[in-house]
Amino acid sequence: MNWGDVPSWALVVVSLGALALAALAARWSYSAFAVSFTAAERADAARAEARERQQATYVAAWPISERETFQKAIERGVVGAAVRNSSPMPIYNVEIIFRDEGAAWGAVRRLHIVPPSDEPQIIAGFDEEFSTGTPLPERINKDGSVKLVPSAEMRVEIRFADILGRRWRRDDNGVLDVAP
Repeated sequence: MNWGDVPSWALVVVSLGALALAALAARWSYSAFAVSFTAAERADAARAEARERQQATYVAAWPISERETFQKAIERGVVGAAVRNSSPMPIYNVEIIFRDEGAAWGAVRRLHIVPPSDEPQIIAGFDEEFSTGTPLPERINKDGSVKLVPSAEMRVEIRFADILGRRWRRDDNGVLDVAP
């Protein structure tokens, strides 16, 4: 039986080593490609989300005081908010939600459209009110009515649809998110 000579065996060993290294290189290349592809997909998703949020980022609402310069627009004891849509397009199906947690009270004001403007639009009053539980004892008046905080101290949230019909929500801390 002839097993060949040493140079032939050395060639086989070197060839098998080269094949193993080539397989490792292929695996590393695939792993690097997969990581790069995943990163590119995340970047594309982030750009798409930024495009979707573009109009919504220009919309905000905040409570106003009936004692400020808007005193003529808001009667004492009526809740009010300033709404600014500084995007170039209108927003639709707007809901302004007022909350007074200590009084366990909330109210909603609905508007069909808020046009674009660099100046805030003053919104006074509400369309419906609701209870969120039991008011704190110190907030109940002797006659049984509930004492609300001044309008400027209310928590205000805004919900609206952009021009593509996506619903957005900016909470009372200013955080923008997709509305449920």
